Amino acid sequence: MSLHELLGTHAGDLLAACPTEPRLYRRQHTALDQAITLDLMNSYIDHGLTAPSRTAAVKNGRAVHPGRFSENGQMRRGKLRGLIEEGHTVNLREIQRNAPFLAEFCARVQAETGYTLYVSAIITPAGETGLTHHWDQTTVLAAQMSGRKRWPLWAPTVQHPMDDHLGSPTQWTREMQQIWDTTDPFATYTLEPGDTLVIPRGWVHAPVCAGEEPSFHLTFALRERTPLDLAHQLIASALDHDTFREGLAPTQLRADNLGSTLGNVREMITDYLAGLDLDRLADRIAPQLTGTP
Repeated sequence: MSLHELLGTHAGDLLAACPTEPRLYRRQHTALDQAITLDLMNSYIDHGLTAPSRTAAVKNGRAVHPGRFSENGQMRRGKLRGLIEEGHTVNLREIQRNAPFLAEFCARVQAETGYTLYVSAIITPAGETGLTHHWDQTTVLAAQMSGRKRWPLWAPTVQHPMDDHLGSPTQWTREMQQIWDTTDPFATYTLEPGDTLVIPRGWVHAPVCAGEEPSFHLTFALRERTPLDLAHQLIASALDHDTFREGLAPTQLRADNLGSTLGNVREMITDYLAGLDLDRLADRIAPQLTGTP
């Protein structure tokens, strides 16, 4: 049970309801802590074992150009280490692609939750900040592996961001920044090894490495399923019915006719859904959600 390794005896909390506020959990020292260490991540960095397209170096909210640490799609050995020594946070995104233990771990979490996910390994030098105020499109489980990190969190400015909708980079305003700079956070957590912080999507944070040692944490980014996900599955199931595959004439798509055409299609959808065998559809899509054959 992989969620147990992240949340301890409270793993059932995440299965019972989507989190609406941040919460700190204390987990036991598990196989995750034994398998994914700072030494291992340092070897990935020093041997250039990550992909430039999934690697970022950030300091005080400013990311460096990938050309500082890569060339022709390959990592330049020693360059990422140099950026760390200059105070940059290194983010090894989707590190489960490189670490079989994490790939298997993610598969088990998806089987438990029905959520797809990825993992980022994030290393921040002592006293430094990587990304400043921002929010994520996913629910984050930040598992502190070594060192300490302080997480101030502010309540969401936008509700339920997801995928490319309501992303932090496109929604940010000076007014938002002024609020975050001048108001106390909703809560501040200082994570130590063995802690996991659950951050619901949309909650604003600006973490900083606390103490005199580098901070290393794993971000498990869980893409919560939404009613829209299941709505897509309901509509996609109509593909098996030939009436939904019939062509629409160009005149039906003209501006003066499009409203009527949409109305006809809506009526088709309503009639189709009213007669749909939901139990049969559930049996069909359940393996897709959990990633099982």
